[in-house]
Parts: sequence; C-alpha cells; structure tokens
Amino acid sequence: MRLPSNLRMKLARDFARVKTQGSSQAGKFLVLGVLRVETLEEFQFGLITGGRLGNAVMRNRIRRLLREIVRAHRSEIVPGCQMVIIARWRAPQATLEELEKDWLRLARRMNLLKQPATAAP
Repeated sequence: MRLPSNLRMKLARDFARVKTQGSSQAGKFLVLGVLRVETLEEFQFGLITGGRLGNAVMRNRIRRLLREIVRAHRSEIVPGCQMVIIARWRAPQATLEELEKDWLRLARRMNLLKQPATAAP
C-alpha cells in the first residue's frame, strides 16, 4: 500500500524550515529532524540521501527502505509534525531491521510516536 503524496514534503523551503526551526537527533544510521506544525491534520515527512551514500541505485534503495518504515508506523506517528529523515554514511550497510530500530529509537526520543493506551485497573 502506497503512502499518499500529501504526506511527502516536496518544497525546499519546508526542508529548510525544519532544519532552522525544528530540533534533531542523530542515530547510528539516521538523523531525524522534527518541527511541530499545529495546522497539519496528519504528518509530513521528507527524505534526504546525499551523494556520499553511493550511486543512484543505492540511494533509491535507502529511500525505499525509509518509506517502508514510515508506512509501517504511520498509525503510530503523532499528527501535526514535519519530519526530515537524513541517511548517514553508514546507512547503505544497514538492513531494514537496523534502520527501523534506529528510526524507532530516534522517534521515541523526539516524542514522535503516540503513547500506548494504558489499561485501567
């Protein structure tokens, strides 16, 4: 199942705003930048895979893996935020599981995931 295109950040000014006004955390394979935007009904995300990661085939593979991680956790992500996921130089050697573990750790640290409902006694 594809992610709707309205969830993707496409404009350079949106990426720049997340960088200047938002906060970021670095992991082993990824850097996650987040900016809270109260007017958003859902969330938006953007991906950055620089040329140092490898050729176009490698960069596209990493983008596919990152999109799959966002798609798999779409229901857990809090609404009203823009996030930029930047692949670090170690990302081409990582598996999907390693990337997902790194992303989840960063997302929890940035309070990007909904809190699980606590059971009433």
